[in-house]
Amino acid sequence: MEARAWRLAGGSAVALLVLVALVSWRADSLDGGWLLALRLTGLLAVAGLLGAVVLGSLAAMRPPTAPSVVVSVPTAGAPRATPQPGRRALVPLTAVLLLAVLSAAPVLAVLVLATAPDDDAALATGDPASQGGEAAVTPSTAPATQQPSGAPPSAPSTQQSSEQSSEQSSEPPDEQPGTAATPPPSPAQLPSDAAAQAVCEQVVVSGDSLWSVAADQLGEGATDADVDARWRALYERNADAVGPDPDLVRPGLVLRTCS
Repeated sequence: MEARAWRLAGGSAVALLVLVALVSWRADSLDGGWLLALRLTGLLAVAGLLGAVVLGSLAAMRPPTAPSVVVSVPTAGAPRATPQPGRRALVPLTAVLLLAVLSAAPVLAVLVLATAPDDDAALATGDPASQGGEAAVTPSTAPATQQPSGAPPSAPSTQQSSEQSSEQSSEPPDEQPGTAATPPPSPAQLPSDAAAQAVCEQVVVSGDSLWSVAADQLGEGATDADVDARWRALYERNADAVGPDPDLVRPGLVLRTCS
């Protein structure tokens, strides 16, 4: 009896220390209702396990005794037998064990089921980056002659752009004498808010990148150099919203596509 009571009290003390450490570690990553539930169940577990430690220690120090009979032999006369009642257990060990288990069960359930605020936001928005740790959007693969990560275009694209520029400069102006020539808008320039039928905002969907958005705006006839110039202008216009990595645009982000 005494040995079992001491083991039960020692096990309750160890469980108390472990639960306090787990609650302190997990509370840093929780917020809102989960944090409140963890604190309440943690207080319940601490109180219950402390009670189990105290009751187990008292049961070990005051074990029960069996009934006995005390026989007294007087100097004259017949001996007399006096029954002595035994001492009952202060607290049954089964009750102490149930107290420890029932106190620790709720906080263990909260520790297993609790989710961090980032996990809750990921479940609500369906963002695979927060759920699985992967990038939210994989930028579409740019042509081999151009990468949207900031690298300069390769030699073929540069040569093609130079040839087009020389052909345009060699053609005679089509305007009438005396009127100033109006240069065509550069692909790198974003349309102004006052432009007719200009769409000044675009919501990023899954699979979009700055390269693909720029290519869609310029159309099928755009060259790699034109797309490169446009996506850089888009990033410069939306740098605060996109962040330091232009290759990563998250679904739901609203891009400003006008200057």
